[in-house]
Amino acid sequence: MKALLWDMDDTLLDTLPARMRALAHAYEVCLGGTVDPHALWRSHRGGSLEAMGQRLLGEHGTRFVKAYRDFYYGLSKRAVPFEGTQEVLRACHEAGIPMAVVTSKVSYGAIDELAETDLLQYFAAVVGADDSDHHKPDPQPIYIALERICVDEPARTVFVGDSPADMFAARNAGCTSVAALWGALDEELTLDAAPGHTARKPAEVLRVVEARLAGVSP
Repeated sequence: MKALLWDMDDTLLDTLPARMRALAHAYEVCLGGTVDPHALWRSHRGGSLEAMGQRLLGEHGTRFVKAYRDFYYGLSKRAVPFEGTQEVLRACHEAGIPMAVVTSKVSYGAIDELAETDLLQYFAAVVGADDSDHHKPDPQPIYIALERICVDEPARTVFVGDSPADMFAARNAGCTSVAALWGALDEELTLDAAPGHTARKPAEVLRVVEARLAGVSP
């Protein structure tokens, strides 16, 4: 095993309440109505905010993105690490495993939230939506992350994420995928994406990591 990559929202950090408030706000401002934000986000299957804006407003999708981000980043408390996350990251860091975050969130926002929750110290790189031309499920963000941490073997890389887009991105890049079911907004959809492994709590990721380091299947 050469590297461990992580999605951020609903995998490392619980940002769902704040994100759903921002999603409902942006929808109301831009489309003039109310929406079930959880249903809207599940239907998006882990795609980028930009893709959702385009899906809802076409060429005016940037209005939706701006309304969302202005509201979201105006909130005072947005992110909380999932229980057990820091312990897993610390163990992997101490084992010398290079780690990076690959998120559909804009990079400056991801870096700020990781810093605020004391998780940034564990990562050699953070790849956000503004760092690539294509987004998950396209493999490009994963390739960029591996390049930044100087790893050139996707087949020996593990990617942990909560959404179908994460699972497909890992597969498209040739990585081993782990479904983070502790944070998945729609577990059934994530499992339908056929992850290589599943974990119902962060500590279970260590089982996959330890097996990969030992050169065996968990």
